[in-house]
Amino acid sequence: MERFHRRPVSNGIVIRSDYHLNDGGVRMQTVKSVFIVAGKILLSAAIIILLVLIGFLIYAAVQLMAGRSADDVLSYTSISLSQMSIQGFAFIIGTLIMYAAFDRKHGWSLGLKQQKPFRLAVEGLAAGILLMTVSALLIWLCGGVSFNSVTFDNTVLASMSSGVLLFTIVSVNEELFSRGYLQGLIKHHFGGTAAIIVPSLLFAALHLQNNNVLDNPLPLLNLFLAGIVLAVSREWSGGLWMPIGLHLTWNYFQGYVYGFEVSGNKVDSLIHLTREGSDTISGGAFGAEGSLLTTLVLLAGTFAIMRYYRTPKLPVSGEPKRQ
Repeated sequence: MERFHRRPVSNGIVIRSDYHLNDGGVRMQTVKSVFIVAGKILLSAAIIILLVLIGFLIYAAVQLMAGRSADDVLSYTSISLSQMSIQGFAFIIGTLIMYAAFDRKHGWSLGLKQQKPFRLAVEGLAAGILLMTVSALLIWLCGGVSFNSVTFDNTVLASMSSGVLLFTIVSVNEELFSRGYLQGLIKHHFGGTAAIIVPSLLFAALHLQNNNVLDNPLPLLNLFLAGIVLAVSREWSGGLWMPIGLHLTWNYFQGYVYGFEVSGNKVDSLIHLTREGSDTISGGAFGAEGSLLTTLVLLAGTFAIMRYYRTPKLPVSGEPKRQ
């Protein structure tokens, strides 16, 4: 027979268990939680894919009715520009549907309701600029790239302006899904450590379709570590505004300012560079996120964020409260 009594809550990150069970009860509860979490992740993926398909069908229909040819609508440029927005809004809407339908009643928050959100967002923006600038400088100092010229014309200005909007959508949707929903869901069932590691693995997996991500192990390793940085930012700052800001400027300065590919995607940039030396140092065609030097920056950044915020601001797992 199972023995039930309240377990005291510590001030650290703990594995969630509202009651102390015997070994068999703990195993059964763990298996049940695994199936619940896996089922919700699969359902959220199905909803998001459906929303993406609906979004592209609506986009194509509107463009065709406006008189554009099918070849023009399906061109690479048209698809690449629309894809970011459609996928972004699909992730946002799908995440909100899942949270409202299944998880809001459990009391844990997505992380959007915070005190001083503007200040936290600015701290995230500054952290993203700092981490990417240090990465770029180290790659340059170690001979991985040379910075050749600076171009600021109408083409670059238009590209940089649209990049702000596009990477805002990217940072909001990826953080809301990965750090807001997945991290909150997994923490509710398994505690803070699992909530940092598992969504970071899934975050890396979401980028498997990116160009050049499998050229060597470093891109996937750094995507995982970037997920750790963002997850720690969410945990220690108490919500999503800091990691949203960090994610935005990390991507933006990597591509539109310093001229690296952004996770394998090339954009028009302010600074033009030439890759030199090995891909291990330069990051190769994947960008700065493929460099071993960026690995070191991400590791250092994780501990710096933990040091800056001192202690996690999120409630201890098992005692959720609204932020």
